[in-house]
Amino acid sequence: MEKRSEELLKAIVEIHIKTAGPVGSKILSESGQFDLSPATIRNEMNELEQAGYITQPHTSAGRLPTAAGYRYYLDGLLSVKRPPAQEKKELALAYQKDLRDLAKLIVEKTNLATLVGFGPSSFYFTGLFNLFSQPEFEDYKMVLSMSQVVDTLEIAMADIYLKISKPEVLLGQDNPFSPDCSVAIAPLSQDRLLAILGPLRMDYNRVLGILEETINIAK
Repeated sequence: MEKRSEELLKAIVEIHIKTAGPVGSKILSESGQFDLSPATIRNEMNELEQAGYITQPHTSAGRLPTAAGYRYYLDGLLSVKRPPAQEKKELALAYQKDLRDLAKLIVEKTNLATLVGFGPSSFYFTGLFNLFSQPEFEDYKMVLSMSQVVDTLEIAMADIYLKISKPEVLLGQDNPFSPDCSVAIAPLSQDRLLAILGPLRMDYNRVLGILEETINIAK
């Protein structure tokens, strides 16, 4: 992908993460990030759409990143933001106390759901209420999808537990929990697993910063 297209995709992803709404050429043009005409931006967006990185939910709407668009963003355009010192301290204290406390703290910090695996069929899951506060869950289909995630957690954990050897973000068809969601997941010490589960429109910069800090604490 050319650099200009990468910059546009990065902007579309990050604006959508912040606003939860479709991103149009006018928004991108007025963002001040690009010295391009709206027409040029529209042409570039059409190319990104044809390549499968963004999609148009309605004829008159802007674009949304697809799972492929998020994957491209994660693989080469994201700069992970490390947590501030106070947050690092909070994470360390929670980790030392109990992994359930750590999970609750991460839910509080991200408004996403968190899962700690103690074995293929032993896990702690929290944050479902917080997750449902995300704008995506105004859509009944997303509520149904997440309900199915909860119903099949044990099967998904058994399937994935021994396959995770390094920090990963699984989304779309690669996500064993649900293709409609995203999960940032990593092994911890003593064969334990930490997963942060949410919509595709996850603040990956922040979530991966928290996940990486927790991995460092667990070493």
